[in-house]
Amino acid sequence: MNSEASQLAPLPEHGNTDDPVWQAMWSAYEPVITPLRRMGLVTDIELCGGMYGITAELNDGSYLLVTSEHTLPSNPAEVEGWHVQRLKDGLATLQETIYDSTEIGAQAQHGNQHLPLSDAITTFVKQRALGVRFKPYKAVSITGLRGDHLTVEPICDGFSKPEDAIARYGREIADLQSLGWQCVHQQGGNDWPLSVWAGDGGVVTVAVALGAWIPE
Repeated sequence: MNSEASQLAPLPEHGNTDDPVWQAMWSAYEPVITPLRRMGLVTDIELCGGMYGITAELNDGSYLLVTSEHTLPSNPAEVEGWHVQRLKDGLATLQETIYDSTEIGAQAQHGNQHLPLSDAITTFVKQRALGVRFKPYKAVSITGLRGDHLTVEPICDGFSKPEDAIARYGREIADLQSLGWQCVHQQGGNDWPLSVWAGDGGVVTVAVALGAWIPE
């Protein structure tokens, strides 16, 4: 999880993520979406009047729109080449085609292959420095099992400053100590502390963990 390969841009923030159509398209086009997210691009499925496309936000306010000849079909096997444009809302003059493997496109020989598509977008984003770098934030995680065999409601609070996460961890274990709980295991030192506590017939794990990724 600490490797750069695991670094993904966060999911888009809107209500469509609960839409079954959005979820089906997101799953179907995961081989295209995941490489975009690994570039630090917040990626989305555009649902507009029955026209489907993949969008990826760039760091200058513009975005990439990935479609096929017209719209993305619900079945990726039916894609007849990829068409990728860089666009910006409110700026009609910015309509830059960066990849076109449709029948009459410059890269038509690649058809619906994923790798040439991903390579072309990666090269474009790197050359223009349009990606977004993300850094991890630390979170304090509290999980466990109560004495009545019910799970402890999980808590995971994130902190942009590592020292704030360590301080919160200290407060949580101090509360357990004040209630008479006993520490039965600890590891991780001062950077990534984790401890297991037993008391009142239950067991609780408190840890500083790696949260999601936030823009640098």
